[in-house]
Amino acid sequence: MATKRASQVKKSVWLTPGPVRGRRSPRAGEGGPGSLDREVIVAAAVRLLDAQGEAKFSMRALAARLDVTPMSLYWYVADKDDLLELALDVVAGEMVLPGAGDGTDWQSGLRALAVTWRAAMLAHPWAVRIYADYLNIGPNSVRFSARALEIARASPLSGTDAMAALSAIFQYTYGFTSTEVNWAEKAAEAGTSTEELVEEITEAVRDLPGLADSGVLPDHPREPEHLLREREFHRALDWLLAGMQADLG
Repeated sequence: MATKRASQVKKSVWLTPGPVRGRRSPRAGEGGPGSLDREVIVAAAVRLLDAQGEAKFSMRALAARLDVTPMSLYWYVADKDDLLELALDVVAGEMVLPGAGDGTDWQSGLRALAVTWRAAMLAHPWAVRIYADYLNIGPNSVRFSARALEIARASPLSGTDAMAALSAIFQYTYGFTSTEVNWAEKAAEAGTSTEELVEEITEAVRDLPGLADSGVLPDHPREPEHLLREREFHRALDWLLAGMQADLG
């Protein structure tokens, strides 16, 4: 039985063989005014995704924004999946990585990676929702992963533990950020703020049997949600990193 190649297991624009796209011109009548190439298309896709989210994103809507015909886009990208994967790598390119040899200790380096990944995803909420749908092996994503490996391997952790540390930091950051985005979008759909949504939910469940006397519901206004989230994010990171340090003995 033949073994599947990575490109067969999960389609990826970075693994798909074939001619390099983005160097051909559309047929007469297919294009629109101005210069069109793959970078221009991907940049416009990111802006459209930021404005409307991935659920409403389509090649037709992107073509309308660029003032070209939908078919003209396919001279540069094979399909919507390729375009979303390229857009994800643009987001990865916004992540500010700790510089090599700048004296940053390994724990600060891991924290910096978590902070910049979260910041990029919060700036582009659609990205965290589709992140797990793609292999994320574009040049910017690989650059991020390579720096993460450098930081982990420079730590006093064993090789196996260093990989476990990266996994713990990433899985925590991914889960925390996904929850942040989810709450923010629920509030936006309701036409309210996250704080008001939390307060509304709290009041709705306050009369459930036994809950009012349990002490789990706040009886005073909470601080702004973004400040609460920021503190919680870093506090849990403190615990993760402290646990790694303690395991060194």
